[in-house]
Amino acid sequence: MIKFNYFLAIIILCFSYDAASKVCELSNIKNLESLKEKLKICDEGDKLYLTYDIKIRSEKLIVNLCSLEDTIISKEDINIVHKRNSGVSLICIYKPDKKFFN
Repeated sequence: MIKFNYFLAIIILCFSYDAASKVCELSNIKNLESLKEKLKICDEGDKLYLTYDIKIRSEKLIVNLCSLEDTIISKEDINIVHKRNSGVSLICIYKPDKKFFN
């Protein structure tokens, strides 16, 4: 019976929505135009991992790119500006607002 429960749990996880989504990782975003161009490879429902310049406002990205029903993680590394790959990172479920791309 325990083996059957494990088997059933594995089957459910394999066909669930979250397990099927991919990670869309975009790094070193300097402006919104380059972000819009790079986002073309991402599909709605993907896990989105962004690292971007501190000049871009996190709030604008979160409202326009993320599913507000799910958890959103944002981290700012603004202490060392000249360090490679420093800046702000954002992790969320990608659900874009159609107005953002117009």
